[in-house]
Amino acid sequence: MFKVKYHFDETSLTFRKVRLVRKQKVFRLFAFLSVTISTAILLNILASTYFTTPKLAKLYNEKQEYLMQYDILMDKLGQFDKQLQEIQHRDDHLYRTIFELDPVSPSVREAGIGGVNKYIDFEGYANSELIINAFKHTDAIRNKLYVQSKSFDIVIEYAKNKEKMLASIPAIQPVAIKDFNRISDYFGYRSDPFNNTSTMHHGMDFTGPEGADIFSTGDGKVIEAGYSFYGYGNRITIDHGYGYKTVYAHLQNIVVIEGQEVKRGDIIGKLGNTGRSTGTHLHYEVRFNDKPIDPINFYFNDITAEEYDLMILTLSERRIPMD
Repeated sequence: MFKVKYHFDETSLTFRKVRLVRKQKVFRLFAFLSVTISTAILLNILASTYFTTPKLAKLYNEKQEYLMQYDILMDKLGQFDKQLQEIQHRDDHLYRTIFELDPVSPSVREAGIGGVNKYIDFEGYANSELIINAFKHTDAIRNKLYVQSKSFDIVIEYAKNKEKMLASIPAIQPVAIKDFNRISDYFGYRSDPFNNTSTMHHGMDFTGPEGADIFSTGDGKVIEAGYSFYGYGNRITIDHGYGYKTVYAHLQNIVVIEGQEVKRGDIIGKLGNTGRSTGTHLHYEVRFNDKPIDPINFYFNDITAEEYDLMILTLSERRIPMD
């Protein structure tokens, strides 16, 4: 209520009530409401900025918890995707190589990702971007797993029909060790130990005690067994068929002869230091259609997946070249 105001009438020497006209009343009412509303808004802003109600505090804590769970989910999805990439790599460069199958092309592995907007129902919300991103990651992994399962179906079908081929392809280490610290050098370019120039190393070198057994890594026929004047020293070459050959060099001695049929795991020679060599070791090569390929992909019969991963990790730590 507005206070009643009076003014002193000097003529009659009395107080008279001040009577406002309609326009003044409306103006005063409007001014009162404006001040009241402005004050309420200002107080609300100050309260929401500097003070938190229990309800707002609870909502904030719930939001932070959801964001933390979202980060954990995305981290897990990232780990799954990384593990899937490792499986895809082994499929393309190991399993499919064994059966002379072409690698699965990236366009096929990414099939089904993209296209029609499947996430339109999640748009328009406060956290739409987070929700859609999580669904996209999940769908991408699901699609890749589907393609990978189909690839394994093909590999399994080839395996059923190629038992002889499986027995012939190199599939074990040529020496009886799993200590990867005794691998002195890997496949690839390195510094030559004799002239320090960058040269291609076409195999893997295994160190060990002189006279240790050397094994055939697959079924096949010995096509070379003798001394090589091209730096290999005492060398054995086995033809496994299906385009595969293996070479064993710098041997102390040879216990097989040319034309002899051997089985995977048969002893064919002894570890030595003959030919162009700086120490006792075995130089081992795998060739496909007479082209050297990385032997690291052909030890799947006698090492576990964890040991294979350890070997890949060790590969980055190049050893001392010995031939």
